[in-house]
Amino acid sequence: MSQQATATYSPGFLTLGVVFFLISSLVCPVIASTEPVVTGETSNSLELSMKGFVPDKTDWSEKASAKYEKTKDGRGVPLAMLTIERLNLKAPVYSGTHRITLDRGLGWIEGTANPNEVGNIAISGHRDSFFRPLKDIRVGDAIEMQTIDSTQTFEVTDISIVDVFEASVLEPTDTTVLTLITCYPFYYKGYAPDRYIVRATPVDGGKDGDLFSIKGASNQAPTEIQ
Repeated sequence: MSQQATATYSPGFLTLGVVFFLISSLVCPVIASTEPVVTGETSNSLELSMKGFVPDKTDWSEKASAKYEKTKDGRGVPLAMLTIERLNLKAPVYSGTHRITLDRGLGWIEGTANPNEVGNIAISGHRDSFFRPLKDIRVGDAIEMQTIDSTQTFEVTDISIVDVFEASVLEPTDTTVLTLITCYPFYYKGYAPDRYIVRATPVDGGKDGDLFSIKGASNQAPTEIQ
């Protein structure tokens, strides 16, 4: 397990530390963030990806499956689609990490790089639903991220388990990094004490051009735990 962070963070990054605390609690049953954002922008490619979309719920908990069925009809067009073919994992990525958002898909953590920007792109999901397959992920696995503008392939470079208060995984980066976050252990009863972190980098080394944001993405800071 990774050690507690010892670095001194700038005031700006302290905000991300707070964000991670909120999100780390949120990925488990405690809830934070604003109401889910349904974007008005649409993309033919993302709309087509969502048409007829049915997640593989083979290993989901009954509770998570029931929540998905209850909320799936209002999901709208996502910011991105994340696919890990070897794990048979395909999931929409929505803006923010409200409980309803994570019931129906994955949540992009506000305050980190947008899914089509250079930087640390952080995405959270529940350990008993969309992100349960991460228990079988390996270094070298391919992760595909489809956005409105492009499709990019990442390669898993690191898998770690960190304490719930470890904020360094959300630290901004100068190059493109994809960070997937869920609670750990995967089958723990109650509030899981740790976080399972998957880091991946683009197979092409990342974008070197201008930064541009996903259409319809919210840059609003997360609110307090409700």
